[in-house]
Amino acid sequence: MKQTSSQTVKLLNEERALLMSLAAKRDASYSEVLRLGLYQLATLDGLHAQMTQAVWARIEHVLEVEAVWQGLRVEETADSLQTDFMHTGGV
Repeated sequence: MKQTSSQTVKLLNEERALLMSLAAKRDASYSEVLRLGLYQLATLDGLHAQMTQAVWARIEHVLEVEAVWQGLRVEETADSLQTDFMHTGGV
């Protein structure tokens, strides 16, 4: 499995309220909202290769977790997804 890290983020009460509102509106977790913001900033700053690498790492991580749950081989699932992505031009 991919190694993950956990960070403490210090937010003002108003920032926390905004994060909670965004997460509730999108039916998402705090982490998902923060991750989306990270990807948007990376794109705005022209960090396309790094952003793509991070997104693929996230996809592979999710596939690994799913494979563990279902008892599947991770390599087969990742190869299948990447092949589909290449043929359709996107997810």
